[in-house]
This record gives sequence, structure tokens and C-alpha cells, in this order.
Amino acid sequence: MKRLTGRMSATLLLICSSAVAAGDPSILGCWRGQQIQTTLSDGGLRQQNGNCVGYYDESSYRSYCMNDSGITESLSKYEVPSSGVLKLTPLDPLTKAPKGPTAEISYRVDDKWLLIDRQFERQTTAAPNSKQVVRFQSVSIRLPTGSMDESKCRPTSKSGLRIGRTPTSSLDMKVPNGWQPWLVDPAADEKLGPAVNANLFVGAFVPDTTDAKSNSPVNLLLVLDDTRYGPTVTRASEFIKVKKRFASELSSDIKLICDLPDKSCALLKTPDGGQVYMEIFNVKGRVATVSATSTSASSSASEALRKAVQLFVEELRASNEN
Repeated sequence: MKRLTGRMSATLLLICSSAVAAGDPSILGCWRGQQIQTTLSDGGLRQQNGNCVGYYDESSYRSYCMNDSGITESLSKYEVPSSGVLKLTPLDPLTKAPKGPTAEISYRVDDKWLLIDRQFERQTTAAPNSKQVVRFQSVSIRLPTGSMDESKCRPTSKSGLRIGRTPTSSLDMKVPNGWQPWLVDPAADEKLGPAVNANLFVGAFVPDTTDAKSNSPVNLLLVLDDTRYGPTVTRASEFIKVKKRFASELSSDIKLICDLPDKSCALLKTPDGGQVYMEIFNVKGRVATVSATSTSASSSASEALRKAVQLFVEELRASNEN
């Protein structure tokens, strides 16, 4: 599965969601990227996200991204020729001189979310089989704490919950008592990779009694930020559609356990005699999934999986209240 590099995707996000504040005070403040979706010339989709924030003032925009080398910064200027449209020019942060062409981008502020949509012209000189990016869409959420203080608009520090360069989620989380991160790179693990797929990887976890270096832990819990619904805002009304889709995707060997306004639950019996319990729920406009796996098919194991998942769901909700 090919993805844009984390740095490239973060740069695209920052360029395409840059300062649209002129003539639109609703955009002022600090925003955190939640999801980027690029559409390719062959119709394929790529899901991305970086640990990035952007600060909008009256005339310019500064973005900050956390990566392996630390925090990188970029600067842009803009103008808004008409409602919902901006013309953006990236600048050299030292000389303030333009360092790239001006791009015209569509944007929309929806309550506490910022949605960006940019169309790209196909390059006629490109190779016939090349997969060009023809559309770029993103969603960001306003950060409430110190959102008008530029000095406080910074990406989060590395959490230590995961390793690897697969796209990161904007959702925060603390590890519940009794658990520890299972530090395996999804891109390099043949079992974890398909489970994560194109979703944003929050982390994998095992009981704290487990050898952290184990290749096949008996109990494994996985937390994902679901990208299948695109860079959009999921509220209670939209979550009804999410639940319907979830129910329609269940196969004959998966049993729907619950269907509540704020979540759905399912139980899967695995071919090797184990089981997986999972819950999907709505948090910060995102669809999150928490699933737990056991090699045992007993009812006591089912109950243990359910309690473990609910513990993480509660922690994820609490960590993202503000």
C-alpha cells in the first residue's frame, strides 16, 4: 500500500489549509489537522495525516509539524477574493519572499472544523501510467485552549504509544492502568499491517504482564482512527449512517452485540478458535475503532475483551473532551 511520506503529506496539509483569515474572522486561531485525503488520476485514494497545527492571524499563517527531526515551521500569505475561496502564496520564512506559485483553494468553516478542497490540473507531460494527485481534501479541528495565542499553537509531543511512520491520528490518549504499548510498526508487521490498513494508527496495546517483545501476544488491543468516511465531520446525525454501514459490512461469522446512539459493538469468532470484540464510536468528529483479540473462545474471555475495550473507549473519550 503506497502512501505519501509523512513530511510530504504534512506539507500539503499546511499549504492547502493556510491562512484564510482575511475577511473571515471565523478562521482566526489555532487548528489541528485530522485527516488528509488525496485523489489520484486513476481514481485511487490515499489517506494521510501528520502531527501538525496551523495558526491564522489577520494576514498570514504559520504551520508547525512534529517529525523525527523536531518541529518544522512554514509561512504563507493569502488573500480571499470571494467567499469560500482563498489565494495562497508560500513564503520563505527568513526573507518573506514568495517561494512557490499562488494556489487557489476552496475552504469552509463548519462550526469548529475547517474543511479544505483543492483541485489540481493534470500534467499533460506526465507519463501515461503515472498516478497524479488531482484533488486534495482535508479536515482540521479548532484547538480551544489558547487558540488565540500563537505561542501555544504547537503540535503535540511524541506520545510513545506507537512507532513507525504510518499516518498519525489527531486523537489523544493515555494508556489505562494494567496495559502497555505494543511497539510494532504496522508497515513492517504482516499481521498488524492489514488490520490497520489505511486507517490512522493510534496504537496497539497488550496487558502489562505481557513480554513487550512478544511477536504474537495472547491478548492484543488495537485503537484506530477510521478514515473510510473521508475528511468530513461526523456528528450524531452522520454517525447513524456510520452505524448502518458498519452493520452492513458484518459477515455471517460476526455478531452485532449492541446498537446504541453513540456506538456499535460486534463479536467475531476467528478461524483459529479465538475471538475479537470491537466497538466503533464517535469522538471529536472522528469515527474511532477499538478492538481486542483473544486466542480463547470462552465466555469468560469474551467478557474480559468487552471490559478491556470499554476501558479504552472511556479513556479515549476522556482524553479528547476539550
